[in-house]
Amino acid sequence: RLKMKSLSSRASGKIKDKIDEQIAIAEAGLKGEHQIAFELKNSGMDMLIMHDLYLEKNGLSAQIDFLVITRKHIFVIECKNLYGNIEIDEKGNFIRHMAQGKFYRKEGFPSPVSQNERHLNTLKEIRREYKNNCVTQGLFDKLFPQTYRSIVVLANPKTILNDSKAPGEIRKVVIRL
Repeated sequence: RLKMKSLSSRASGKIKDKIDEQIAIAEAGLKGEHQIAFELKNSGMDMLIMHDLYLEKNGLSAQIDFLVITRKHIFVIECKNLYGNIEIDEKGNFIRHMAQGKFYRKEGFPSPVSQNERHLNTLKEIRREYKNNCVTQGLFDKLFPQTYRSIVVLANPKTILNDSKAPGEIRKVVIRL
């Protein structure tokens, strides 16, 4: 973020506007992550909270916003501080609805659920490596979906989520803060 601010101070015109837009997006993301961290820390639950992890294995990589470890589960939490109202259709597509003056605009964007599934797969590959033999690897593979859980948190309190048509497996993992 500091590097982007330094670049912005030296840029002009459309390039400066693009850099400033990226700074605003990064700052909004950080604000959402701080809100989630606050809620986790003040939940009253026993848990270990890890924030902003970068993992890499065999060409796979994951930037995990939060890894939360409880006695029963490990949660991989993806934070989205999105503006506009979010609709998830029957196919699991994410659509943002925004009012811009007199106009109303809607646009699709990549699924944060799919993004978090990729994070889970990377974490699974890393953890699986530490299983010594095929029995422990098989047991790990069988228990992974029960132990490791994906959660996508919409951190913007003004965002309205319409998931009434969303598939059940998506509705289970997308929540508002």
